[in-house]
Amino acid sequence: MKWLLLSIFWGLWFLNFSARVIPSPVLPLIENELMLSHAKAGALFTLLHAGYAFSLFIGGSLAPRVGYKRIIIGGFICSSATLFTIQYAHSYGQLALLFLFIGLGCGAYLPSIVPMITETFPRKHWGKAIGIHDSGASLSIFSIPIYAAIGLRMFSWRTLFLFLGFVSVVGVVLFWIVSEEPHREGAAGKVAPMEILKKRALWPMMLLWAFAGACCLGIYSIIPLFLVHERALSLDLANTIFGISRLGGIVISVVAGYFVDRLGIRPMLFWTLLLTGFSTMGVATARLFHLLVGILFFQATVILGFFPVGLAAISKLTSPSERSMATGITIGVGIIIGVGVTPYLLGAIADRADFQTGILLLGILTTVSSFSVKYLGNVR
Repeated sequence: MKWLLLSIFWGLWFLNFSARVIPSPVLPLIENELMLSHAKAGALFTLLHAGYAFSLFIGGSLAPRVGYKRIIIGGFICSSATLFTIQYAHSYGQLALLFLFIGLGCGAYLPSIVPMITETFPRKHWGKAIGIHDSGASLSIFSIPIYAAIGLRMFSWRTLFLFLGFVSVVGVVLFWIVSEEPHREGAAGKVAPMEILKKRALWPMMLLWAFAGACCLGIYSIIPLFLVHERALSLDLANTIFGISRLGGIVISVVAGYFVDRLGIRPMLFWTLLLTGFSTMGVATARLFHLLVGILFFQATVILGFFPVGLAAISKLTSPSERSMATGITIGVGIIIGVGVTPYLLGAIADRADFQTGILLLGILTTVSSFSVKYLGNVR
């Protein structure tokens, strides 16, 4: 029964992540249809992840009171309804508002699912369980560009959102039927945000999450534009390469989850971010086509090892009563800075110079940030 639940959780995380990443492979079409600058196109992701971060904060506070299961279902209803509504958005303002609501619906998931996983599995298996669960995001990052490359040959980009909304409804119905509300400690609802912010070890986690998010979804949001406008690839080829380069991430999330139970959290966080920083610089500077594809593959693979380790770190730095809110606050701050602001900044830099300059700078800063793991305290 535990593994059935984990497989359903995995499916929900795949769908949740897909709703956030599907705009990326169709962004060049949106940009052309609405005649947007790179900065305005990137701002759509800023709004999406502003809504996501806000929902993380609110969900982390409400989930212990309202119920983890109800929060997850409510979030999926919001995101699914928005995916259906995108069919009727024909202006930048309408689309921006809908992207905001996608983020609001998706952000409710993580603060509730992390406590559900840690209540379902014993502490010694948290790394494995969280790693397996997080591989749903890895598969989403790989499959959505392929889905877009194939789907755009037959349908409009708006129809791709419609199909995803339908599958999300099916997934959340299965979750509603099979899952049960886990035990919640009575003190869970009494934890104040300031109590979480007083935990000094969570501050470096916010910084690390910001750069990890920037090198994962921040870059993910603009890579199709980068490949089309600066590497002169067709959109179909760009999305195919984009998807294939994410293939290794399916395995790394599970592998990282197993290794963190053996090697420890700090070494895993350090090496994943250090290698991500170097490879991000490589994406910016690679000129040969095959070298660029190889570095894209390596960068996309190694960065996805960070997130299951980061979730395990947050779980071990907090008590059960704090875990939901700590997850929401830590990831929320990281998402605002790393995923929300990064696409806009990279687009603004590209409008004045090129994407290569922004990606190179991000790689340098990420490499430097990896050394902040020494401030994580005694987490193991």
